[in-house]
Amino acid sequence: MLSLRGVTKKYGDFCAVDKLDFDAPAGQIVGLIGPNGAGKSTTIRMIMNIIDCDEGEILLDGKKFTAEDSNIIGYLPEERGLYKKEKVVDVLLYLAELKGCTKANALPKIDYWLKRFDLFEWKDKKVDTLSKGMAQKIQFISTIVHEPKILFLDEPFTGLDPVSADELLSIMNELKQSGRILLFSTHVMEQAEKICDQIIMLNHGKKILDGSMQSIRAQYGKNTITIDYSGDASSISELSIVESIQHSGNTCSVLLKNGASVNDLFVMLAQIIEQGKFSLHSIKVDEPSLHSIFIKLAGHGENFDNKKEEV
Repeated sequence: MLSLRGVTKKYGDFCAVDKLDFDAPAGQIVGLIGPNGAGKSTTIRMIMNIIDCDEGEILLDGKKFTAEDSNIIGYLPEERGLYKKEKVVDVLLYLAELKGCTKANALPKIDYWLKRFDLFEWKDKKVDTLSKGMAQKIQFISTIVHEPKILFLDEPFTGLDPVSADELLSIMNELKQSGRILLFSTHVMEQAEKICDQIIMLNHGKKILDGSMQSIRAQYGKNTITIDYSGDASSISELSIVESIQHSGNTCSVLLKNGASVNDLFVMLAQIIEQGKFSLHSIKVDEPSLHSIFIKLAGHGENFDNKKEEV
C-alpha cells in the first residue's frame, strides 16, 4: 500500500499541496483527479522523489519511500517523450535499463509487449515512423516493461482509438489483478467513474473527496430526484424543501435543499396528489456525476478541461 501522511509542499507563500493524506492499496486503480492547479502533478513528483515534501511522509507498505525505490515506479506522463530518431527496440531497452533491467532480462519482455499490442513488426523501425496511437502504446510499454510495483498513468488514453483504448483498459485491469498499485490521473470525469475503484479529488492542494464511487454516490446522491407525472406539477416548485426544478415534458428533475430527504418529498407529493391536479407515475433518486459532485463541493468556477500548466 502506498500511503501519504500529512504531505505538504509550499512555494513561498503558495501552498501547492496542503496536509494531504490518502492510501492507495495494491490491486486497485485509484483516480487522482481535480481541476488544473489542484496539486496532482506536485503530489506525483513528491512520490517519485523528483521534489521533496516540506512536511509529512510517504510510505510504501509502512516503510518510508525513498529515492532508492524509484525503480519500482512506472510513470506515463501526459506529455509524451520518446527518442524519435532511434529504433523502437533500442528506446525500450534503454528505458528498461535505466530502471535496473539487464538486456537479457528486458528483451523477452519487450518482445512480449510488442506482440501484445500488435506492434512486433515495428520493433526495428524508428519511432518517428509510428502513428500517434502507436507511439502512445510504445510509451505505455516503456512504463511497464520493468514490471513496476507502482504505476502512475497520466491521461493514458490520449491519442488512442476506441479499440486501442479498450485494449489498454484490459491490460490496466490485468495489472490491477496482479497486485500492482495504479494511480490514474485524468481530466475526463466519465473515465474516472468507469475505471477507478477509488477516487481521490483534490482542489487547491486539499483533499475534498476520498472513497469508492459507490460510497461517494451514496453520500452525495440523495438530493436530486427525477419525477415522471401527468397533470399540473407547478406546485412542486413551491415546496419548502425544493431548491430548484427543471421541467422537460412530463418529467421534472428536482434538486432538494440540504437536509431534505426523498421521504420528505414523498409526504409532500402525497398532499399534492390528494388535491387531484397531479398524478405520480414514477420517482427515482439520480446518481450524481463526479463533475456535479465537484461543483457542489468546490463551487462553479473550476475547470477540468483547460490544459494549462498545473502545479
